[in-house]
Amino acid sequence: MPEGSVKVFSLAEANELVPIVAAFTAQVVENLNQIRRRYKIKSEGMTSSMPESAVKEIEQLLREWSERVLELGAHPKGYFTVDFQSMDPELRYCWSFGESKISFTHKVWENFSHRRPLAAG
Repeated sequence: MPEGSVKVFSLAEANELVPIVAAFTAQVVENLNQIRRRYKIKSEGMTSSMPESAVKEIEQLLREWSERVLELGAHPKGYFTVDFQSMDPELRYCWSFGESKISFTHKVWENFSHRRPLAAG
């Protein structure tokens, strides 16, 4: 996608990408869990004893995840949450890892804490 352009998705189009995003997200989560186990890091966060190489490995995984989301035309938001621009310029569809489909929306100026269930229709 050209830089600065925004891909617009119908709900169906965004949901078609969910299995793809979920699959590569699951792989990144597993890779992060392996690092956590390797260095005996609690899920609450990193410890000061973690080597710089592990920090760089984590940063690289997260950067690659974000880049893959962007390549699909979506917006990476936080850790493993993805926004898809809807046809309404003020509304985004919101998916988070562990969800099987898009079930939430929020305004473009809002964030994850403002998610609302999709209107029944």
